[in-house]
Amino acid sequence: MSDALVRKRTHEVSLRDLYYVLFRHKWKMTGFFLAVVFTVTAVTFMSDKIYRSKAKLLVRIGRESVTLDPTAATGKLIHITEPRQNQINSELEILRSQELLEKVADSIGYEAFLRSSDAKISNEAGVSETISKIRQWVSTTVNSAWGLLERLDLVRSLSDRDKVVLGVMNNLGIGSMKDSSIITLSYDAKNPKLAQQVVATLIELYLEKHIAVYQTPGSYRFFVQQSAHLQDKLEQSENELRNLKNETGIASLEEQRRVFLNHIGALEQEISSTSAASASSKVKVEALQKALNIVPEVTVTQETTGFPNYAADSMREEIFKLQLEELKLLTNFTEESRMAESVHQAVIKAQKLLGKEEPIRTQVTRGLSTAHEQLKLALHTEQANLSSLEAKIEAQKKGLKEARAELRTLNDAEVRIANLMREISTREANYRKYSENLEQARIDQAMESERISNISVVQPATLPIKAVRPNKLLSLALGLFVGILGSVILAIFSEHLDHSIKTPEEAEEKLQLPTLTTIPRVRGIRSSRVFPTVKWRRQAKAGVKEQQKVPTQLDIPAKIREHYEAFRERLLLCSNGSTGQPYILGVTGYHRHEGVSTVAVNLATVLSRRGCGEVLLVDANICHPLVHQIFKAKLSPGLVDICSNGQSEESAIQSLPAQNLHILSAGSKNGNLSEIFDSNVFTKLLNSMKNRYRYVVIDVPALSEDRSVARLASLCDGVVLVVEAEHIRWEVAQKAKEQLLDLKANVLGVVLNKRRFHIPRWLYQTL
Repeated sequence: MSDALVRKRTHEVSLRDLYYVLFRHKWKMTGFFLAVVFTVTAVTFMSDKIYRSKAKLLVRIGRESVTLDPTAATGKLIHITEPRQNQINSELEILRSQELLEKVADSIGYEAFLRSSDAKISNEAGVSETISKIRQWVSTTVNSAWGLLERLDLVRSLSDRDKVVLGVMNNLGIGSMKDSSIITLSYDAKNPKLAQQVVATLIELYLEKHIAVYQTPGSYRFFVQQSAHLQDKLEQSENELRNLKNETGIASLEEQRRVFLNHIGALEQEISSTSAASASSKVKVEALQKALNIVPEVTVTQETTGFPNYAADSMREEIFKLQLEELKLLTNFTEESRMAESVHQAVIKAQKLLGKEEPIRTQVTRGLSTAHEQLKLALHTEQANLSSLEAKIEAQKKGLKEARAELRTLNDAEVRIANLMREISTREANYRKYSENLEQARIDQAMESERISNISVVQPATLPIKAVRPNKLLSLALGLFVGILGSVILAIFSEHLDHSIKTPEEAEEKLQLPTLTTIPRVRGIRSSRVFPTVKWRRQAKAGVKEQQKVPTQLDIPAKIREHYEAFRERLLLCSNGSTGQPYILGVTGYHRHEGVSTVAVNLATVLSRRGCGEVLLVDANICHPLVHQIFKAKLSPGLVDICSNGQSEESAIQSLPAQNLHILSAGSKNGNLSEIFDSNVFTKLLNSMKNRYRYVVIDVPALSEDRSVARLASLCDGVVLVVEAEHIRWEVAQKAKEQLLDLKANVLGVVLNKRRFHIPRWLYQTL
């Protein structure tokens, strides 16, 4: 299995980890839980009872919702549908206005709010005298503290009125019911009658405020004045229009214009027709004159040659008729017209035929020409007709000129009449609009006097019978919930802030060193019992009747023995299992009181019991020696005496009751750590010890005491770093490791000392 997989499994959070955190911080959790529960219980039973009065208002669709303010309707109206929720929100803002709440406080009076009713409420609720005194003491203390803050200018001093208004604002509840037009009001107070009075006064003042808000002050007087002024202007314009019509004689402008236009059209049509008739008459006169000039006045009336030629005579008669017909056509048509041309061609053809006829006999009779007389008569008649037509045209043109002059007069009058009509229409519209707004303002004034609005009181202010706070059962349940949840959060948060090393896995992860062993904190055993003790047995000697106690070996407490034996085997593996060569092992930590001396003594003991050779325990903790006290040995001579005074090793090293264990005490006096550990004498002493003993275990001082301690550790074949569980931060332990590695010390691993197993064994085994 790879190291990455092992590390990943190490980081997996399990239920054991959660239980570990909870049991590790159980006293913090218990304290927090008890504090919360006690506080909630005390506050619940010591708090005053609060009574709540409620009321409900209905916002109906009324004139305020569907009509405009009279002064706003000055132009073209556009119908805007306002959402009902906007109306509800507007009413809520009116209810929450500070001015309205100040009026409520002023109307009820400050004394009703400031007067204390605790004694009355306590007696009604059956509260004990002790709780009442506690409440009074708390109230007095809070008032004194607040007064002190006001005197120090840390908070702004408030008048009684401001305090009452703020109290009303804080204790008043205003809201709306979802999907309805109902507004709910509530007020909390210690006195139920005061709560009801506040809500009732608020409703009364709100109804007055609502009517005043939706009314425009002075609008009725304004519209009365404007309506009268516009009425005068309208009458003035109407009089001007009447006078103008009387002057021009126009009753109906459109009807008179139509008559004039029809008359002018008829005249123009008659002139056109008369002009056409006159032109025709002129042409006819000219044709008659030409024909009269052609036809002789005297003609042969009778010429008989042989028998008369009746065909020629008939043909001449027909030619004459055709010529007359041609003359008639020329009076109405031109010579190029189709009918005139066809008649003219017929005359020519008839004359050709007549020219081919020869008379059989000739008999000539002369007399006045009948044709000449007829032409002359027709000419005089047509000339008279032409004169009448020309006179008629002159008369018609004169009438047309007069009609057009009258039309121009009508057009001029029309402009003036249109201006007056437009002015009258505008003034009439304004007058009508102001009259309607005047009626609206009159209705508003009447509704204000009668206090009529679209607000209805669905439920008046109630007199509360039962207090709404405190809810003891709910408060205690919430206290238990908050206590449990808060204690768990506190434990998790404390664990998050704790950077100490608590488990072997954390030691390996943070320090990147193997954990050689974990030494538990033994419960129920005094600190002096974690050291090895001498095991005795009775032995009889020759010549002595009584048996004597003979020391056999050192014995480690059973609860930690197996951990040190595992430590010994793991340590031998870390040193490549070398058993043929001597080995110097240093045991150190970063701070004092991490149990370095205890670990060194117990390690030396288990090494001596293995039977691989003699073991020397060196107490190098010169400033704070401890080994000699554990084994009740002499402090001097010791290490300081050898390095400073030239004392011999044989006299300083002491044998212990155990078969293979010896100790070298610190010495008779405190020495300088730097002078001792950096001296050549100490180096030679280590070499000498290495030649005489299989294992040399050195109790090294804490690394934080002097920089020379790391020098001593570097002289050892291997160094064990002791870390007290749940005490040393991993940053500090990492710093100790770096100090050792800087001097190229061979750090074998970490001993996690005094580890606590917070989860009970029975629970741990079930997880």
